[in-house]
Amino acid sequence: MQNKIWAQQPTSKIFNAQAIPENAIAGINRVVRLDIHVEGKQIKYFKHFKLTQSATKHHEFELILAHDTLGNPENHNLEEAQNLLGKRITIVFKYKDIEEGPERNFVGVITEVGFSQEKGSLGNLVLSGFSPTILLDAAPHIQSFGGAQPMSLNSIATEVIQQGLGQGKFDFRVDAKQGNVPYSSQYEETHYNYLARMAEAYGEQFFYDGEVLHFGQLPPQEKPVKLTYGSNLTDIKVKMKAQHIKPSFYGYNSSKNEKFKGGDSKITHTSDIAKRAYEISERTFQTPSLRVAPIRASSFMDIDASQKGTAGSKASEVFVTEGNTTVPFLYPGCIADIEMRKTDSSDTSYFTKLWLIEVTHEVDARGYYDGSFQAIASDTGYIPRPEFTIPVAEPQFGKVISNTDPQNQGRVQVQLDWQSGQDTTEFIRVMSPDAGSSEKVGKNRGFMSIPEVGDQVIVNFVHLHPDRPFVMGGMYHGGIGAGGGEGNNVMSFSGRSGAELKYDNGAGSMNLKDQGGANMNFDGAGNATTNANTNHTVNAGSTNVINVGGKDGGGANSMLKMDASGNITLECDKKITFKTGKSTITLNTDGTILINGKVVGVGGTDGVGIKGGKAITVNSPKNHIAGETKMDGGDVFVN
Repeated sequence: MQNKIWAQQPTSKIFNAQAIPENAIAGINRVVRLDIHVEGKQIKYFKHFKLTQSATKHHEFELILAHDTLGNPENHNLEEAQNLLGKRITIVFKYKDIEEGPERNFVGVITEVGFSQEKGSLGNLVLSGFSPTILLDAAPHIQSFGGAQPMSLNSIATEVIQQGLGQGKFDFRVDAKQGNVPYSSQYEETHYNYLARMAEAYGEQFFYDGEVLHFGQLPPQEKPVKLTYGSNLTDIKVKMKAQHIKPSFYGYNSSKNEKFKGGDSKITHTSDIAKRAYEISERTFQTPSLRVAPIRASSFMDIDASQKGTAGSKASEVFVTEGNTTVPFLYPGCIADIEMRKTDSSDTSYFTKLWLIEVTHEVDARGYYDGSFQAIASDTGYIPRPEFTIPVAEPQFGKVISNTDPQNQGRVQVQLDWQSGQDTTEFIRVMSPDAGSSEKVGKNRGFMSIPEVGDQVIVNFVHLHPDRPFVMGGMYHGGIGAGGGEGNNVMSFSGRSGAELKYDNGAGSMNLKDQGGANMNFDGAGNATTNANTNHTVNAGSTNVINVGGKDGGGANSMLKMDASGNITLECDKKITFKTGKSTITLNTDGTILINGKVVGVGGTDGVGIKGGKAITVNSPKNHIAGETKMDGGDVFVN
């Protein structure tokens, strides 16, 4: 017995390459024995068994039993058979009368029991079902992985498989090349569809071999089973297929503002005929095939791995071999060396090595076996694309959990309506009516408003991909929405502090206020009011001018001008009045200046000059001039 080739060893003897020829009898097809157990209960006799296995979809089986095989005679009431529904069934293929010979297990799940009766017979019990993968493909589901922290693809696959298969009941093996995934969502799809989609997207392989469900890299190859045409191999068909094998993927990392495009995805075939088919395909299909990568790419390596996985799935189909066989131990993932008969000779020689992707087994009550298979070249490390559909992610509601972007890029973390507990998206971008930069504005040019924690938002998806969400905008709900008032006249933009810009379309007014009560109001009638509860400061770097009047393009009737040189000009068409209490200073357009007050004082540290072009009048009941007085000029009249 060889050493184990992976950690989770299958339950049967998988090393049949040597045992099969050792137990073969030339010219005679050995009778096959089936050991059948349904969760520990042995079924000793059967009438017919058919098993169809595939690497790209579920395995299917049908087992026909006599009406009394389970003990008591069964009829259409299915009283005994119903106990088998949903149970694990194990079928072991062996050669009859050989205890230590080759063998192969199939493990499945009974999903249907029936009773058939024809032409007056006592009837048959019919047990049918699928591989355990059917348990992963029963109903669509939504869940996410990563988000708060990246999660390895191995961990994701393990968790998803265990959700459907449980622990210990069925064997599975996870060995993905891909490392961490920032965020991934199983969206309105079955667990099986999600695993198949993820495998294809990340260049991994996903298939059930009859005993073990594999996700990731193909398991190490066993020693090939030898199939010889004219002996244990008949009715063979060898086909070369021209395929489009040059997909080109692109992607984008918004955090780094990097665009990605995949390079050359050359798939290596070592089989001569497969290599020739691949080269012909390259020359035949040269039409470009540029598509967005089916992943949320973080780097060029992600794009390359995804692109190569898709290319590998197609390249594996350029060479296909079909045939019938008498060997009952083949299965998806089995390696076979094919020997073909030489032209004009009964001798055979090595042809190629194959990786089986489909196998059909039929065994009757006598143990007579018929088998067929379909296979590809064994050397690429890729198998055909598993069957799956691509979900379409639709806009949906979410709640902002955090807006503290660790990279300070204005992103938010959202919990979608179907997420719970600690499950969230990663930090995702927020859509804006205008977003960019300019020569003078390096960041946040445009309209920048980030949703608050607790806000309800509408989330959409880039390319409708469930792993690429972004916030389209906020949504009011019944608890916080007040609408635009009567006539839907009110529009506003406000922050959490209470600062607000409000428009009233009914009055045509606009009001700007802060949390301290300072406000500017434009009443819609042409009036503007500015209020400041504490201080009001106006700063101008060069000139500050206030104009009043002068409508329709005319000059201002009144003007106050202050400039950076320290000059202040106050100018008007009629008069300027300064007034406080009982004191006034009036400047009239006719050139008169009137100063009135209870006491008017005029003083100068060096002197005071008073000059009148015609006359100076000093008129008071009492006048007092102190100090030396000198009068020059004409006559002085003292009365």
